[in-house]
Amino acid sequence: MRAPGRALVLTVLLGGCVTAPAAPTPEGISVRATGRAAVQPDTVFVNVGVEARDPALAAATADATRRMTAALARLKALGVAETDIVTVGYSVDPVAAPRRTEEEPTRIVAYRVSNVVRVRIRDVAAAGQIVDGAVEAGANTVSALQFTVSDPARAERQARAQAVALAAAKARELAAAAGVPLGEVLSIEEDAPQYPVPVSRARVMSATGPGPIEAGELEITVSVQARYRLGAR
Repeated sequence: MRAPGRALVLTVLLGGCVTAPAAPTPEGISVRATGRAAVQPDTVFVNVGVEARDPALAAATADATRRMTAALARLKALGVAETDIVTVGYSVDPVAAPRRTEEEPTRIVAYRVSNVVRVRIRDVAAAGQIVDGAVEAGANTVSALQFTVSDPARAERQARAQAVALAAAKARELAAAAGVPLGEVLSIEEDAPQYPVPVSRARVMSATGPGPIEAGELEITVSVQARYRLGAR
């Protein structure tokens, strides 16, 4: 028989999708659970850019401008909307010759011009063709390929429902193990949904594009912490 005034303490490491042990609260127990929902990506983001180098700044700038103009025209011709293209980087850097001694003055031997746009591709199946087309037209850098979902609301609802159901099941198991009835839910708190996004940071500088692009599958996770009242023995 439990001594009067002694608090019931539950410290159980939950398995499966539960990410933290149950913790005692003044009015019951608190459990944390995570729900997951798989979803197919429907949007691709990728950085497409040009780099040009020449001893003359004007020549380097002209080459970069020509390349980017052609690449942008090809992107639009392949169905990318103008509103889905945004410049994310433009730089002009002098290139210095190696110094043989510390006393030798810096000598500029060339200029490097870089221009990069962030492209949203709304047809995942066409991503490879679109990137290839931009490279064929004059782009010579491709980086930060990222898959995402334009409307994750449905997957969020699925993950959320799973998380709440898992939390309730674990709370029932804990209460049964302690030999006390489980009361009503006192509160449910949700963390911000998580979207693990596969990102390729490989940098491509080639006369040909990256070839076939596989989107794979994304997993959206929702974690909740639920508090339940424990009934008397």
